[in-house]
This record gives sequence, structure tokens and C-alpha cells, in this order.
Amino acid sequence: MVSRPSVISEMIKIRAERKFQEVAVAICEGLTPQHMEDMAQHKLSLAQLLQQTGYKIPKVSVFARPGVDHLARLSDEDILVLLEQVVPENVAVLRRHPDFCRGVIRDLKAFARG
Repeated sequence: MVSRPSVISEMIKIRAERKFQEVAVAICEGLTPQHMEDMAQHKLSLAQLLQQTGYKIPKVSVFARPGVDHLARLSDEDILVLLEQVVPENVAVLRRHPDFCRGVIRDLKAFARG
């Protein structure tokens, strides 16, 4: 018998992905594609940029841990697909700079883990 994910498990994953997208939109409100190009050229990390802009990523609740674990298990490409749905111009920059992209995704996952 093939086990299927529970409805609750799927809801947790969907909620986590939507929250991730909300945070990405909030970060990108002050982060134009040109800013990202500059960051990539200067080899800055997302953490460094957030320090400069003063943006604080919201603290992740203990109750959100299953969703965070889901996001952390996603591949870089899966993360880019989620981001592309809400900030496509910024993702285009990430795709042009693979090393920068890996660093940004690593930072995003680290922030999510707390």
C-alpha cells in the first residue's frame, strides 16, 4: 500500500510556501533587481544587505517548525520556482549569478531555521 501525505501535512507545506513568498515580497520591496545586480557584483550576502537596509526577518514560531523543515528540504530550483511566482525580476537576477543565487538561498534557509 502506498502511503499518501495527510491533508494536514499538505496544508502545512502550502502554508509554509505562502509565508515564504510573503517574506520574499517584503524583502524585495526595498530590493530592486538593480540592487541585487550590485550585490552580486560586490559578492554581498543577503544577510549583509538586510543589515544595511535594517529589514528584520520575522521570528519563526516553534509551531511553524514542520513548515520550516519542508522549506529547508526543498532544492534550490524548487525555491526559485516559489520565488519566481512573486518576485520574477529578482529571480532573473539570481539565475544570472549562480554563486550569488546559492548564497541567497542558503541565507533564506538559515533565516527560516532561526
